[in-house]
Amino acid sequence: MNKFTIGAIIAILACFGGLIAWSTMKSQDTKSNISEYSSKKLIAANEENGGIADRVRGSEDAKVLVVEYADFECSGCAAAAPKISQLYEQYQDRVQFVFRNYPLQYHQNARAAAAAAEAAGMQGKYWEMMESLYSNRADWIEESEQTRTDAFAKIFKDIAENGDEEQFRADMGSENIKKKIDFDRDIGKAEGVDATPTFYVNGEKVDFSSENGDVKTLVEAKIKKALGE
Repeated sequence: MNKFTIGAIIAILACFGGLIAWSTMKSQDTKSNISEYSSKKLIAANEENGGIADRVRGSEDAKVLVVEYADFECSGCAAAAPKISQLYEQYQDRVQFVFRNYPLQYHQNARAAAAAAEAAGMQGKYWEMMESLYSNRADWIEESEQTRTDAFAKIFKDIAENGDEEQFRADMGSENIKKKIDFDRDIGKAEGVDATPTFYVNGEKVDFSSENGDVKTLVEAKIKKALGE
């Protein structure tokens, strides 16, 4: 048995199933010209992504770029998150880690959660919000469309005591954040993302089909290869 827990494997399969269901629905893709973008390089703020650049942590001089496409409502993504944070702590001066939104329509609050993370990011709290959304999934995952914003606002205030809650709420519904989420998703679709989470290291997709399916082990193997270690 590989190092992924059975629960994490089931969760990822569920996310994959949701993606298949989503792909059969009428396309709602944006018309972004995405041909010049990929997981091989960082994406700066531009008109197509609502003026919101890639969310990135790590040294700007790093030779390795790890790009993750994920859905906040996906429990497999939540299971992977602390392991990727461990890799960041280990390689932070040599590797850049990017998070791109890939909410599945199968998950009713995934897109709203992505908007909450981006709204927190507008106030400098993206990574804190990302971690809190994962660790507090039970507080928002089953909320209705009418109540989920309140749940996200509470999480935001917990990680940003002096944050502007009114602005946070406004940003959650902004057109620029909508563009950012659509932009991330469209790039992922063009790159062949077929499950969440999906990782690319310097543009090379991480294969989780091997017997040793531990996310940290497999992503780190790609990092070491890229670093020549």
